[in-house]
Amino acid sequence: MIRRHGAIDTDSFAQWSDRVERRLRKIVLLLVILLIAAQTALQSPSIRHWLSPTDRAEGIEYDAGSG
Repeated sequence: MIRRHGAIDTDSFAQWSDRVERRLRKIVLLLVILLIAAQTALQSPSIRHWLSPTDRAEGIEYDAGSG
């Protein structure tokens, strides 16, 4: 940001804030995509077993179909 006579140059600040806003939007979009991909991957039992140690530590698997 360039200061002219002790004040902030509003044009350069606007350009800088636009650049920062674009980067933040890209970062948020990337994080949302990664979140969706991770949640989708956890729907597969083989991937969930590899990603989540909790399933392995639970002990005997509950089968709702057995009487």
